[in-house]
Amino acid sequence: MKKYTSLIIRWAITLLIVAVLVFIIWKFMINRTVSTYEKPLEPVKVEKAQRGELEQVLKLSGYINASDTVPVVSFVSGTLDSLDVKEGQWIEKDQVIAVVDPEPYKLQADQAEAVYLAAKATFERVSALYKANAATKQNYDEAKAQYDAYKAQYDLANVQLGYTEIKAPVSGTVLSVEVSQSSPVSQGTCVAVIADLSRLEITLDVPETYYETINRNQGNISATISRSSSSYTSPAYVSTVSPYVNPQSRTFGMTFTIGQSEAVLKPGMFVTVSLVYNRLENSLLLPWRASCTDGTVYAYNEEKQCAQYLGNIAVAEGSEYFAIPDEYENTLFIVEGQNSVLDGQKVSVI
Repeated sequence: MKKYTSLIIRWAITLLIVAVLVFIIWKFMINRTVSTYEKPLEPVKVEKAQRGELEQVLKLSGYINASDTVPVVSFVSGTLDSLDVKEGQWIEKDQVIAVVDPEPYKLQADQAEAVYLAAKATFERVSALYKANAATKQNYDEAKAQYDAYKAQYDLANVQLGYTEIKAPVSGTVLSVEVSQSSPVSQGTCVAVIADLSRLEITLDVPETYYETINRNQGNISATISRSSSSYTSPAYVSTVSPYVNPQSRTFGMTFTIGQSEAVLKPGMFVTVSLVYNRLENSLLLPWRASCTDGTVYAYNEEKQCAQYLGNIAVAEGSEYFAIPDEYENTLFIVEGQNSVLDGQKVSVI
């Protein structure tokens, strides 16, 4: 009996100790101080829009061309006896750059000359007889027709002989040589291409949406040409604006004359044209750094100290700034940190 009593007492003591420990832990848990982590407010920078002039810029790309590019072609067929021209060479107008073997054409001219002289002598004889009433009008007409025909053949033979010397039709720089010496050429074969590199131009296909604005401001349009591989820029001037819009591409053509040194820009170079097609005076402007990556903007609500989403409010765009409606003149815009906030989110202005 004493054994069971001792066992019960030990269990009672153990249960009491456990209960006391549980009580102590419970009291500790309900009385401890709970600390809550609060995320710091998103830091942002704000500023107001400023008034100024906005240059509306359109950037397009294209290839440079020489305004006067002329192919030099052969007007006769044969074999090139000589070719005295190379790429990059400056040549003058009427300078001989190649010669087609003239021997066949000399023989042809000699043959035509012999027939022509015989027809001429016959015509002169018949003409004298006709004036003396010793020949009929028919004899005279036949002799004259034969004379005219052979004279034309003789003149044509001499022209073709002259064409064996291939001459430059204009002065300029040789862009390319299309044949080699001793190669056969036929009538119409391009021997070389000449261009005046002091007059370069570029033609662009401009979207139809800009047609009215560009035509209205054509006299005030300015443009700058640049290359991605170089810091060099050059002014360009509007030469022509197409009077119609292509219905397939919905674009119209603009041609610019480039004002530059021919040592820098060359035909065939790929360039970017920055076209200032309109200027807006006294506009309310924001720098592009104030916009999010998708072109939208956030304002700062001073009363609620939070970001306020406004969307895309641009009414005109320039290279460094974009114009917004006048109603936002006193609005504070988030210009740094706008890509990290949400509409209504509390922010900290720094």
